[in-house]
Amino acid sequence: MSLFKLGLFGGMTGIGILYALIFHKISMSLFNSLLAQSIILGLGFGMLNFLFAHWYFYKYTELKNHSEMLKSKLFIDNLTGLYNRRAFNLELEKLDVPIYSVIFIDIDNFRVFNNQYGHKIGDTVLRKVSETVKRTVRTEDRAYRYGGEEIVVLLKNCPKKIAKEIAENIRTRVSEINNNLYPQITISLGVASCPTDGESVQDIIEKSDAALLLAKKSGKNRTVCF
Repeated sequence: MSLFKLGLFGGMTGIGILYALIFHKISMSLFNSLLAQSIILGLGFGMLNFLFAHWYFYKYTELKNHSEMLKSKLFIDNLTGLYNRRAFNLELEKLDVPIYSVIFIDIDNFRVFNNQYGHKIGDTVLRKVSETVKRTVRTEDRAYRYGGEEIVVLLKNCPKKIAKEIAENIRTRVSEINNNLYPQITISLGVASCPTDGESVQDIIEKSDAALLLAKKSGKNRTVCF
């Protein structure tokens, strides 16, 4: 091979290597630039997703708390903390158990507390009785403020014998409440059960209320089963 051809081959090879190096540098620079942009964009979108998720969770929690607050106002009695009559009526509408009992409770001589000692003392008595009822019934039972000083307890899957025992436990514990300088607190209770005393919800409500009335007429501070 002549010196000219050898020089030409060497020159072309050198230019090829130079082009290769330039292309490699450009491609690597471009690759690094795209990689950096991808990382930056990824971090940006990640931060946006985090902020959106945080905002969504905050709003969801806020709406959930608001919904629970509205539900509480709709179905919870403010004075006693018991479920109210609206909640009781709704529960009766969807009642689907074959055996259940209802206990009607009335605070004896409640007007004495209100008239002689004031409504503030009357409210305190009602709260104490309500708290005692809630602590005494089973975890699956629900107590409702039916109206005034009347409380009703719904006991699902509970035959009359057990309902009477629970009613007597409530009566005993209420009579043990420390009422300081004021008269002793006592209650009268009426019990009725399905299917023993009737097939319809209305039958059980009416008969437990009738049993309560009989307990009041019989001297108060007692439990009467229909």
